[in-house]
Amino acid sequence: MDTTYITTNPALSLRDFLADYQKKISGTADEVPFFLQKNPVLVDVSESCSLDLIESPDDSSIAVFQPAADKCRPTFSPPQENQHVPSTFTALSQHKDKSHSPNLHIDACGELELTVRLYRPPRAYHRGFKVEIPVFAEEFVCLGSNYLTELRDKISCVCNGKRFVDISDDPDAPLPSIDTNPGYFFINDTFYNDQRNPDNPDYSKTVLQWAARANGVNGETLKVESMEGKRFIDLTVSPGSPLHYLHHGNCEHLFVISQVEVLTPLSKRPDRSLYPYPHAFSTFNRRTCYMCGIRSYSFIVNQSRRQLHDPSYLCRRCFLSFFYVDGVKLGQFKAYRMYDHVELEGEEEDIKQQNLPS
Repeated sequence: MDTTYITTNPALSLRDFLADYQKKISGTADEVPFFLQKNPVLVDVSESCSLDLIESPDDSSIAVFQPAADKCRPTFSPPQENQHVPSTFTALSQHKDKSHSPNLHIDACGELELTVRLYRPPRAYHRGFKVEIPVFAEEFVCLGSNYLTELRDKISCVCNGKRFVDISDDPDAPLPSIDTNPGYFFINDTFYNDQRNPDNPDYSKTVLQWAARANGVNGETLKVESMEGKRFIDLTVSPGSPLHYLHHGNCEHLFVISQVEVLTPLSKRPDRSLYPYPHAFSTFNRRTCYMCGIRSYSFIVNQSRRQLHDPSYLCRRCFLSFFYVDGVKLGQFKAYRMYDHVELEGEEEDIKQQNLPS
């Protein structure tokens, strides 16, 4: 938290930004800047400013996703009036009527489109030092009219829907269920807490107590609001500055608002109901076992003197064979299982194959 509270650009009120844009675009031809006119001088501004121009061979592999246009299927024929209409057909028809609504209707310069880039936080430590840097995880495109909760519900994280407990004494112990899902976005000077569930703890209280005595932060005026009642258009942000997302106790993510665009009636965009939609994601989001380097990890181990990195990510087979003898735990460590069941059927088949007589 102390390293993310850094503002690199002046704060920008998105609502004032849109109002100023509308004011400029509604002026006479002599008053409207050239880049807002119908035939701008630089028609390739978007291409010349593309992030592709600053790509590095060391960058993570990123896959770009774009919602496809609706496709009509002429072979589809509704049932006749006298025929029985299956309930499945009725449900699908209702779903299609909702999903095939007209494309995003935009009044003249009346909506903003924001690009939000999320980064996976450092997760490996060695002798108290972080040995990773934040890595790009995914990118979403949001409307100014979207609520913050709509973005939060689409953020991918291995912690979503889980409650991790130390299962090192019994690796197959059932994981406890969860009945709360607290979290906050820290944007500019405000904590936006998710209070959709009244039982959700207020994580911002702990941070505010820390900020009251932390060097460089104790003089700041920090506010608290609800996430579910705040739209993007109501935010004051610093584009390009690191922002903070906290959930699941201590799972921290960095994110930035990398682009703000004004939509016009000529803007070709997907249906409004698809927002926020994923625009890109990193293919490096799924790490492999630290020991075998082949299978995906199922356990997280920390506070172990036998591992080089803390925490370490191990597959089920490496974890059980390295830390247990005849089912008895070796040494002192804590372990957290990622799943409540053996979900890696391929790994289990691999174990069976290796146990077969040659």
